[in-house]
Order: sequence, then C-alpha cells, then structure tokens
Amino acid sequence: MPKRNRTAERAVSKVGETFELVDDNNVNILAGLALHNDVITKAQEDELISFVQSQCERGRSGQLRKPTYLRSSGARSRGNQREALQYGGFFDFNKARPGKRGLVPEFPPVLVKLVSHLMDKGYLPHEVKPDSCIINQYGEGDCIPPHVDHESYERPISTLSLLGEEAMLLGTKFKTVKNCTWKPIVGQSVLLPRRSLLVLGGNSGNISKHCI
Repeated sequence: MPKRNRTAERAVSKVGETFELVDDNNVNILAGLALHNDVITKAQEDELISFVQSQCERGRSGQLRKPTYLRSSGARSRGNQREALQYGGFFDFNKARPGKRGLVPEFPPVLVKLVSHLMDKGYLPHEVKPDSCIINQYGEGDCIPPHVDHESYERPISTLSLLGEEAMLLGTKFKTVKNCTWKPIVGQSVLLPRRSLLVLGGNSGNISKHCI
C-alpha cells in the first residue's frame, strides 16, 4: 500500500461541484470535496452492476469466500445487511485498518477499465492510481457508520454511485437518531446521483467523517 504524501494536494483536471462548510475554528471541513455527475455511460453502469450482482451471488452461494465477499451479520448488524466485495487491498473491518496484501484478488478487468476511464477523463489524478477497491451493495435500510478512511490510503478517496441515488452525510460531529440513522451536527448532506463520482481530498478526506 503506497504511503500518503502529506506535503501536497493532488490535482485533477476536472473541478466538479465543490462544497464549503466552515466550522467554529474557521476551518472549511469540506475543502477538497468534489462531485462529478455522469462520469460513466449507462452501458458502463450496466456492465458494472452485472459484475457486482454476479459476484455477490457467488458470495451468497459460498463460491466466493471471505474476505473477498463479506456480509454484515450478528447482533451489531441488526437491520443492516450490507454486502461488500474487496479487490486489490484487504481492509480488516474488525480491526478498522488495512490488512496485508494478497488476501483478496487483484482488480478484475472491469475495474481496471473503470480506473483507466476515470483517470483518462480527468476525474482522478494520474499521480495516485487506485489500487484498492471496496464495493458496497446496500439494501433498503442498510448503512455504513460515520468514519474517516484509514490514513494509510492515499488521498483522494473516491466513491462511484450505481443503480440508485442516495445521500452521503459528511461532517465532524454527528448525532445518532436511531440504528443506521445519523444527523450531522457539524456537517451536511450531499446527494449522490446515479453514475456520479464523489472525490474526497483535502479536509473532506482527512478531517470530515462520512456515512451512508
């Protein structure tokens, strides 16, 4: 896993929609956040969805094993049955940190092609080529709690939305309303349209937490 370069921000050629939210310390906690719409075509989306659904089905049937395929379970996951696929690098959810390389497959061709497309179009910087991917498939009521991605991951972090439209909460302080539901006290909601890419760099990737 490449180490983070703390000395400079990475530049991308496309700006996208940017955000600003200044906290009590006069810090823009959403600096570096950019939303790009329609970064892939419907055909590209269909190909990705077909891949994800086929791999999740293999995981449910036992053909694709842990940690490549994971599904939330147990008392702490009540009401949350989110499915996850991991490629390139393994993230240990139990320890909340990256694990050693080689435990999950490298990027399949469909992800290699996606990364090349996003970099060629200028949505992602060429200096930081993604080498780890977690694909989350959410059902109604599923969630992922507020968190900051582990510091060993190079910034920016990016998330591509497929199939549906959902809001992501970003901020530094949240109130738990109920299981799988949070309200930002210092933060805001950002709607992620279908086929959009949210890029979290700068303060948005290092200071602000995010959740679904």
